[in-house]
Amino acid sequence: MILIQILLVLLILLIISRLVVRFRNKQFGLFNFLLWLVFWIAGASIILYPEASSYIARVLGVGRGADVVIYISLVLIFYFIFYITVRLRVIEQQITRIVRKISLDKDEKNHTKT
Repeated sequence: MILIQILLVLLILLIISRLVVRFRNKQFGLFNFLLWLVFWIAGASIILYPEASSYIARVLGVGRGADVVIYISLVLIFYFIFYITVRLRVIEQQITRIVRKISLDKDEKNHTKT
């Protein structure tokens, strides 16, 4: 095992430990926990067994294993950006509704007092 593999696996183990802590603190649900756990375990597997990415590349008809990893990574990154953008828009709409309601309720209370 080369130094970069050791460092990356240690980093992934640290990330997985943080993942477990956040799950125990109920910062996200079981589905998200399992999704991220599988993602990080897959990443560690590719780091420890790089020949697996070459096998996947051959099956998919891609030239090199590194190319498959990059393609999959790019797709996942763009998906997460899309997901986060959609979630952020929903949160902004919810905040807007809440602020409007609070403002209208305050205004209504001020009118009934006078």
